[in-house]
Amino acid sequence: MKLEQGQAQVWYAWTEKCRHPQLMDYYRSLLSADERERCERFAFDYLKTEYLLTRALCRLTLSRYVPLPPQDWRFRRNDYGRPEIDLPGVATGLRFNLSNARSLVACVVTRDADAGVDVEETQRGEEMLPIAAQYFAPPELQDLSALAPALQSRRFFQLWTLKEAYIKARGMGLAIPLEQFWFRLEQGRIGIGFDAALDDVAADWQFDYREPAAGHAMALAVRKGAAADFAVSWRETVPMPG
Repeated sequence: MKLEQGQAQVWYAWTEKCRHPQLMDYYRSLLSADERERCERFAFDYLKTEYLLTRALCRLTLSRYVPLPPQDWRFRRNDYGRPEIDLPGVATGLRFNLSNARSLVACVVTRDADAGVDVEETQRGEEMLPIAAQYFAPPELQDLSALAPALQSRRFFQLWTLKEAYIKARGMGLAIPLEQFWFRLEQGRIGIGFDAALDDVAADWQFDYREPAAGHAMALAVRKGAAADFAVSWRETVPMPG
């Protein structure tokens, strides 16, 4: 499968559709020894399934673009823990990012572009304003507080997934203070603003947001730089051999 410059392709899978015993055995066969060991350390079965499917989705997705068996991919982590491909001379320029929630996992792939994806389950029954007050920037908290209570939960997860996608695209995770940048959602458009301390440029970024099913949210961040907007695709899949 071809992946051109200026494309961002997101593949996502529902854990419930991937639980067939033969599929799960196949997914286990793809993992490295370190990944299998880490998988077994999870205390709960649902966490093992979530991790297993995320790693299998990553390997099988990358093998769509490069003729390499999915079990042969090797990875390293940057200083902030973000996984990257560790195969010098192979898959040059291929970049990816992963996200998982209990029922949904996702992988975004680009060529020579920073990208981050986040997925969340949104039916949690919690009060969102106290959480937002702890993590959101003042413009976001003001936006959220201005909404009717019935609308606050959806807006919270729109903002939360976008913020997570951005810090993952930067490759620094929570080393970036969440209050130093903020999102504006107006008439279907997504804008970002930065505190001067963050030293970033809003025009360099492109964002997308989706709700693939009730109770779920997904967001994408791509650093496009001075290039035209990326062509973004979202594809549901059941990771399969071949």
